[in-house]
Amino acid sequence: MDKDVILGVDIGTTAVKALAFDVKGRVVKEDKIEVGVEHPKPSWAEQDAEELYLSTVKATQSVAKHVGRHIKAVGFSGQMHGLCCVDKDGKPLTKLIPWVDVRAGGQAEELEKLLGAKELYRRTGCPPLFVYTAPKILWVKENQPNTFAECKRILTAQDYIIFKLFGDYYTNPSLASGSQLLNISSIKWDERLLEAIGISEEHLPTLIEGDRVFDKLPSHAAKELGLDEGVPVALGASDGALSNIGLNAVGSKVCAANLGSSGAVRIVSRKPMWDSDMRFFCYYIASKRWLCGGAVNNCGIVLRWYRDNFADKEREMAAEQGVDVYKLLDEEAEKAPVGCDGLMFLPFMSGERFPVRDPYVRGMVFGLSLVHGKKHVIRSILEGITYTMKWIGDALEDHIKIDLIKVSGGGARSRLWRQILSDVFEKRVVRTSVEEASALGAAILAGVAIGEYKSIEGAAEELVIDGEVHIPRPESIKVYRQTFEVFKEAYSSSREHCDKLLRINEDNE
Repeated sequence: MDKDVILGVDIGTTAVKALAFDVKGRVVKEDKIEVGVEHPKPSWAEQDAEELYLSTVKATQSVAKHVGRHIKAVGFSGQMHGLCCVDKDGKPLTKLIPWVDVRAGGQAEELEKLLGAKELYRRTGCPPLFVYTAPKILWVKENQPNTFAECKRILTAQDYIIFKLFGDYYTNPSLASGSQLLNISSIKWDERLLEAIGISEEHLPTLIEGDRVFDKLPSHAAKELGLDEGVPVALGASDGALSNIGLNAVGSKVCAANLGSSGAVRIVSRKPMWDSDMRFFCYYIASKRWLCGGAVNNCGIVLRWYRDNFADKEREMAAEQGVDVYKLLDEEAEKAPVGCDGLMFLPFMSGERFPVRDPYVRGMVFGLSLVHGKKHVIRSILEGITYTMKWIGDALEDHIKIDLIKVSGGGARSRLWRQILSDVFEKRVVRTSVEEASALGAAILAGVAIGEYKSIEGAAEELVIDGEVHIPRPESIKVYRQTFEVFKEAYSSSREHCDKLLRINEDNE
């Protein structure tokens, strides 16, 4: 049999996934390895870079056992905004600090004062925000100076894995764009930002466009992964950008909503786009395409928190029945009415990136009464997350019309959540045939790189198959319009109290 399969490897925050797609975009074989996220302090999150690498190897090997000889190219998708400092030999000096970590809030403010918010945003497409690599670098410099003195390279999760496979340091401009260190217009490392932070290009990987062949697998890497030596590799793009591509949300008036560990609302533009109030980002994708939108820290990771802490009964039932525990949580939430009988959940449990850019806000259950039970709490989590995403969508619609939403991520399995999304946004919502859109997007970019497909848009149109469609319901729209306004007001009103509680906690540590 000829080589007729493209492998997409998605290096996520809570899992690494390897999916083999045929040239029609159908999943031939897949595997998923969950990875840990440690929280050593309330505002911190850390991951083990080596665990991410070994999980990538394990997931790829699992798929390769079945289709390894047929793989014609490999494309990568990577989690954004991470920082891992490595020494001269490429050994990690720090844990990987991922997007969910909010420790660099003070450093983000320093950077804003140093360069100015508008200048930061104009140059990089990234507003002043704690999530980016730039303020994290400042945090390491200020809090771990001896460690930083030994640092020779600053890498994302994917960058570290590419180093382990190829022995040198490379990244794609899409991942680089999420660092707040890339100039969004020139698509080069921004000299002004590097100077402000006190690093040079030597600290950063070499930039390689993600939709071209970067290299071919060397023998040691091929053996490690269970693939043939010489298979072409494309560095791909960020998981967010590739989610849009893997959903065929690349055309006019089509938006992508990701319901993964983090959430996002994004559109693709053929030119950079800025918002005067900096309510959304603008990142580079590949081949003169940009990604505009906003990501939220608190999406599926909040449901995972609920599962791990309050769903013992459901986890036991899921194990007995051989079903996904989230399916049982979904069934419970469906018992609650639209608006949850006045219960509202503000899901800001790890600060928030967009639209409020606030590392110090925390979650809150609002309107709790004796009438409320488990079903209300679970549904209120889904509604609260969706309100945050709607807030971003409204900012985008001040610049560009949105008619349709394509949905991806683990949350896309939930029919209830898809309908809530449709009702809150007041848009048609479509689920596509492939849930793991970022992995398909990685495979598409690899296919473009080897000439299998002529363009990103052409490949997405050919490979992505639409599935169930949700239409907004008038009776739900009426409730959600009113509660959405209360949601925004509740955030603003709670800010003072969040600050006070955080200061009390810090004083007593």
